[in-house]
Amino acid sequence: MASHSLVDPDRYLGTVSVVTATMVQANMPFARAQPEKRALARGAVGDFVFIDCEMIKLLGRIIEVAIPESERLTIEPSLGKASETHPVGKILVFASVDYRQSKLVRGLRTHPRVGDSVYLADPARFGELIASALSTDDRLSLELGTLDAGASVPLRLLPEQLFGRHCGIFGATGGGKSWTLATVLSQIKSAGGKAILFDPTGEFAGLPSIAKHYAFDANEPGTIQVHFPYRQTTEEDLFALFRPSGQTQGPKLREAIRSLKLIKILGGASPPLNIFENRLLVKRQKPRKPWIVALNQHKLALHSPYCDFAIEDLQEQLQAECVYNTDRDNTSNWGGIDPQATSYCEGLNTRIGTLVYSNELACLFGTVGPSLADILTNFIASEDDDIIRVSFKNVRFEHNTREVLINVIGRFLLGLARTDRFRDQPLIVILDEAHQFLGRIVGDEYASVKLDSFGLIAKEGRKYGLTCVMATQRPRDVPAEVLSQLGTLIVHRLTNDEDRQAVERACGDLDRNAALFIPTLSPGEAIIIGPGLPAPVPITVSEPAVPPNSRGPDYEKYWRGRRAPSD
Repeated sequence: MASHSLVDPDRYLGTVSVVTATMVQANMPFARAQPEKRALARGAVGDFVFIDCEMIKLLGRIIEVAIPESERLTIEPSLGKASETHPVGKILVFASVDYRQSKLVRGLRTHPRVGDSVYLADPARFGELIASALSTDDRLSLELGTLDAGASVPLRLLPEQLFGRHCGIFGATGGGKSWTLATVLSQIKSAGGKAILFDPTGEFAGLPSIAKHYAFDANEPGTIQVHFPYRQTTEEDLFALFRPSGQTQGPKLREAIRSLKLIKILGGASPPLNIFENRLLVKRQKPRKPWIVALNQHKLALHSPYCDFAIEDLQEQLQAECVYNTDRDNTSNWGGIDPQATSYCEGLNTRIGTLVYSNELACLFGTVGPSLADILTNFIASEDDDIIRVSFKNVRFEHNTREVLINVIGRFLLGLARTDRFRDQPLIVILDEAHQFLGRIVGDEYASVKLDSFGLIAKEGRKYGLTCVMATQRPRDVPAEVLSQLGTLIVHRLTNDEDRQAVERACGDLDRNAALFIPTLSPGEAIIIGPGLPAPVPITVSEPAVPPNSRGPDYEKYWRGRRAPSD
């Protein structure tokens, strides 16, 4: 099969003339387009070829076709020159054909030699070789699309090939990124997988593959309104939201949080000398010893970073912390009210009251609807639901609410993963517009939080059975250490040089020459790269049954409607 199909004399292109470590140059005498015979030319940029190295055949792709500089004017009809030209092609070589198994394998088993012949790859055989290299056989697999150069042979990957080492879906606006994400979701559903989609824009609201839709307000039709409990946030999260200054407000806020934590730990029961009053820990002119004893007894629980306390009491507790450290008459007691500290904390106190009861932060501090933490926990334990969507469409940008909220949810899922919840029941989390939520620091110079939860999932989630799909149109804004953790990349058209360079650096299988094809991809086309593939191959992604709603405004319809009849 291989000797007949891979080195068909009718598909002969030329002969190798220069060999480098990853690329060869070959004479390509049939590459010139003759007048009225253009269709008979063989060898164009983008064509896949096989190089005949006797017992071994190598797969390559033409990345450049040119003629020697001395022959440049021979192809100019207006000069009446002779038609004798000698085109030369550069070929990127990246895989070998295993003759015994009749399939492609990664890497070069040998290097070509000057004089080896080059043949245009037959689409049908090329598609068969790519398909056989993936070795899905009768195993459960996911069909993403068809091979552009493989006679439309379907490309099927095992779930572990696509998601086992995380997956990245990249593409500029209009390149097909959202379409691919919808196709991936439908394949997960049909294969019986479980996934959570975090949808920042709401464009995936109508997908039939999604079982349930959740949102953080009541303004999205077809969704269940939820909130994520603030008790799952950390002190750093609250500091990034409340923005205390560093000199007085920050220390007093930490003291207030610690006091409320102590009240929660003790269940409201007062230690000796009654320092609890009206759900607050009152220090003003109270003995210090009971407070110190309680801190020492519960120091491990108090060191927990999570905010397990009554947030509605934070304002009053902050005021209660504004006392002198000692009393003038009795140094074993706290002192009286410190008016200077009270004045300094007044602005913070007002800000806390405004934010805790604001509509913008009702997603964290509100109580409307069920807890998303409980929903996620039940979803993970359930065998009935397969894919759910959490919409961030109407979550506000003020106070870094979006970034903090999704970071908190990612941290919650990673915490579950570290308890081995997903080892036997793997879960896929899908983050669209990932560049908005990775690697950034939100807050100010006095209080900030790093958006690192999904980066940590990429770094360590795989060993726990928690894998992620990160989709973005700006891979340059995703930290390099996160990109390097993505095993399989589906790359649509990227027109920005920095985006392409970021993908090149993250993927050892895609060098600069192969990346030159990325800006030329049409909508719906992508180059897929991964450890399960013998080489980067272009595919046409399958059309989803219901495409996502990612279309922009219809200018023509609106503008025509505004035109007066006389126009």
